[in-house]
Amino acid sequence: MKNTKLWLICAGVAIVQLILGNAIVIYGELSYLIGTHAVLAVILLILSVYGYTRVNANVQKRILIGNIALVITTSVLGYLWTIFYSPLITLIHFFLALGVLSNFSVLYGLDRGSYQSPKA
Repeated sequence: MKNTKLWLICAGVAIVQLILGNAIVIYGELSYLIGTHAVLAVILLILSVYGYTRVNANVQKRILIGNIALVITTSVLGYLWTIFYSPLITLIHFFLALGVLSNFSVLYGLDRGSYQSPKA
């Protein structure tokens, strides 16, 4: 249960990312929103790499490699969106971001599921 807090923090950052991304789509390309969104993407990438160094289970390592790839791919698509403003890029970007969130949720569930509560 040593990484439970880390996965919750990562999931929280991913939720804030989703909210900021939706605000960018609704309100337009405001520099402070895009800057915050980009900084949080870097934080998610760093947390994913840090989490990778902390886990021992192969399943968790594969999930984190997937998250690292998802964050990088989503970042590239986000940059492409600032150039082309394509609704298709927006949708793909959003669904990949949901994948990042769901992977952190799965990691949290795996961590909590492995915890054995003491017998009363």
